[in-house]
Amino acid sequence: MENKNLDKNWRDWLQENLDRNCDPHELHKILIKNGFSEHSIKTAMGENYPLDWDKHNDNIDYEGFAQAPLTRAGHSLNTIKIKTDKLQIFVIDDFLSEIECEEAIDMITPRLRPSTVTREHDEDKAYRTSTTSDMALVTDSADKDIVDRLDHKIAATLGINLSYSEGIQAQRYLVGQEFKKHTDYFQPGTEEYKKYAGKRGQRTWTFMVYLNNVVQGGETKFFAIDKEFQPLRGRAVVWNSLYPDGNVNSNTLHAGLPVKKGEKIIITKWFRIKGEGPIYYK
Repeated sequence: MENKNLDKNWRDWLQENLDRNCDPHELHKILIKNGFSEHSIKTAMGENYPLDWDKHNDNIDYEGFAQAPLTRAGHSLNTIKIKTDKLQIFVIDDFLSEIECEEAIDMITPRLRPSTVTREHDEDKAYRTSTTSDMALVTDSADKDIVDRLDHKIAATLGINLSYSEGIQAQRYLVGQEFKKHTDYFQPGTEEYKKYAGKRGQRTWTFMVYLNNVVQGGETKFFAIDKEFQPLRGRAVVWNSLYPDGNVNSNTLHAGLPVKKGEKIIITKWFRIKGEGPIYYK
């Protein structure tokens, strides 16, 4: 779902209800349910913004996540920062070697299941049509060793400890398959948020790696910056779903465009705001 900014009618509605001393928490909840971005709600509510809603009770160092080692100048010669003030997004070419990619593909292929989503899209049964492999659940020692090495390589490169992460997932897209417009964060104030963010907290960084070259199509498109990333073997695309103040960033809206020729196989690792120990990887 693409979050939107409050227009004049909604700002007038908000001010009228604030003047009537309505509960800011209830007004916040209504605005979230109507699809408005957290950032625009906070701006419109000003000093009436409910600072004690669940995100702020966590005492999380959001600024620390936004300043992950990957974001620092000189952290990696292969890391390219995309020039935009709308979101934090980076590209790392040749993050994985050809051998590492092939090892991952070999263990992914026999373990595929239909992909799922955390939000309901009853109006569109073709919203996400890929297949998924839960790499974190493997038990075979050789395959587990591959997953462990990928886990540590991703965490070390981003610079955030593994305890703040989810297990690696893999996705495979055949011709015509896609993942339409979506964000990786859990929408605050919704059942999705209650179900998936309660224990581990909100998602922050996404670390996605293409495992093969796609003949045609399959690009990852970020709409706010009108940029498409071509799937190239070993290339990583990394972005932060949150602003430095912890609010969700709707500018991270993206899509996996349909594969037109060939297939696309990727791995994805998400990081969370809650974990054990220090944030940064050592």
